Amino acid sequence: ALLNLALGFRLQNKHQCVAQGLAFLYNNLRLCENSQEALYNIGRACHHVGLVSLAAFYYEKVLAIRQEDCLLPNITKADKDPAKPLERGYCDLRREAAYNLHLIYKKSGAVDLARQILKDYCTL
Repeated sequence: ALLNLALGFRLQNKHQCVAQGLAFLYNNLRLCENSQEALYNIGRACHHVGLVSLAAFYYEKVLAIRQEDCLLPNITKADKDPAKPLERGYCDLRREAAYNLHLIYKKSGAVDLARQILKDYCTL
């Protein structure tokens, strides 16, 4: 919310809002121990405010994380029926990060690199 507020026209201290928003996301990154989701959120925030080189750095970090390292947290069921156990899933954000990274590369003129990112991460 702070980053969206910072991009508004009626705000005088835009830089302070961006700094506070990024500080919140970096604190989340520290608390989540470099999780893929926290890295993606920082990359997306940087992309949103126009810090594209920093965004590309974090998107590349997301791409370096394997799917097996992206387990969702355990969910406890209300009825606690052992006959129907819940299986843990994966929260893999590599495709989203790859698509956003491809947009950055394409806008900077590196069309071949953008195409290669899509080919490597976004095709089945």
